[in-house]
Amino acid sequence: MTEIPIRISPQAKVLPANTLRFYIHFPRPGEAHFDRERLWLLNEEEQVVRDPFLVLSQELWSPDGRRLTVLMEPGRIKRGLGADPAHEPALVVGRSYSLVATALGQTARHTFRVSDPVLEALKETCWRIVSPTVGSLDPAVVHFDRVMDAALCENEIGVRTPYGEVVHTRVLLTSDGTAAQLIPGHRWSAGEHRLVVSERLEDVCGNRLGEALDHDLGAVGRPRAGMIKFAPRGRHVLVCLGLELEAVGTRSSAST
Repeated sequence: MTEIPIRISPQAKVLPANTLRFYIHFPRPGEAHFDRERLWLLNEEEQVVRDPFLVLSQELWSPDGRRLTVLMEPGRIKRGLGADPAHEPALVVGRSYSLVATALGQTARHTFRVSDPVLEALKETCWRIVSPTVGSLDPAVVHFDRVMDAALCENEIGVRTPYGEVVHTRVLLTSDGTAAQLIPGHRWSAGEHRLVVSERLEDVCGNRLGEALDHDLGAVGRPRAGMIKFAPRGRHVLVCLGLELEAVGTRSSAST
């Protein structure tokens, strides 16, 4: 049986210059098999970018040991930290890079182009929800205004019914990171639902609702939770419209 390949996320082909973190996903617990010396950030000339990652005394592994969080060196993505070469941008706008990781006898590679940094806090008013149909198992789809953190979207976004009950959903971020599908465990009921967002939700640059990661020290703002109302679309409206059109057609035929 072929083993599931190692995977790198975010998978977006375009990422902001101040992207904060990457994830390496392993098919089985990978801590005992991973060597930091086998993780590289390469530029367009296939040259290794010097010291792009934050070095920690202990690696950031998920509880099941299958996901490693790799943080970018803050001094190389934040503004105003001086002219020291260690503070030169690791990701330069307009250029392309490849993140490469080797472990378990496999090599994963993700190539992306760098766009302007995203320096503003998240705002749920900039998002758009496509409502599902009442009685269906169709996903509700949330369109964001930027590339979001997939791992945090899975854990920090939820749905509640008009009565405040939790709707058990599975959250899947699209490959470009700008939309999420909320797949329900049960058929959607009628009425006004609420998309609820934790204060821990972040985009790929570490920005949260109410607070940008790279902000002025005097700026006022704290991370906050958020909420958007939406209502599943009713099928009965379409049925009634169909009956009305049929009745109109019948009257037209009779009149002729």
